[in-house]
Amino acid sequence: MQVLSYLLPTDCDMGWDSYRNKYFFGYHLYTFVAADSPYDLPLYPRLQRASRHDATSWVVSAREFVERFRDYTWDKAILDAAHDALPIYEYLHSRSIRPFIDLNLRSTGSKGVQKDDITFSPTGIPFCKKGLEMKDRGYDSTRGRRKYYCPLVVKGVVTCNTPCSDSPYGRCVYTYTKHNPRLFPPVARNSNEWVNVYKRRTTCERSNKRVKEDYHLEAAKHRSTMMWTVRIYGIAMCQHMDA
Repeated sequence: MQVLSYLLPTDCDMGWDSYRNKYFFGYHLYTFVAADSPYDLPLYPRLQRASRHDATSWVVSAREFVERFRDYTWDKAILDAAHDALPIYEYLHSRSIRPFIDLNLRSTGSKGVQKDDITFSPTGIPFCKKGLEMKDRGYDSTRGRRKYYCPLVVKGVVTCNTPCSDSPYGRCVYTYTKHNPRLFPPVARNSNEWVNVYKRRTTCERSNKRVKEDYHLEAAKHRSTMMWTVRIYGIAMCQHMDA
């Protein structure tokens, strides 16, 4: 969401508004929202420079948030594809926060990877030598790894005519979150848990709608960062009082 400025303070600059397809001078509003709240409540609104990418805005806001609210804990981060950056995954992994981040398929890290003789899909699922996706056996949180097994095992019997392992169980492949938290997150992207949790990302859109349309944020004609901040926090307080 863009917030225009009518002066030239040092915390403003030029940015691109992809929704309106034009440049603007000022800020954009970046807000942490409680995804588990039935009222879509904002937690930490922050004015970011117009040119600052959402991924960078998240890093800045997250650092400030954990420093200012040391007793606040969170175990999940639900973010869109603009935040699909390896350093964000590594930061969340270091704090034992499970990432639910949509993949940016245009990223260079989404072309699939290869380890030894195993090739992985852009979403981190290993392929067997026949080019089939291997079956997910579950995640071992104590070891931080997910187990995959042969897709042609039926009732404990390998039905492949060219098996790549002598084991009657077929070949197994392990993926470790610490090796690549982006491709191998604790919760698999094709799982029901992922789908159900990621649905809650729409809470951000509903919160933004309240700020922009219901409380008419952009109708203001303030000329300072301070006044914009006061207005934004006033709106956030109103959202909490409404709840």
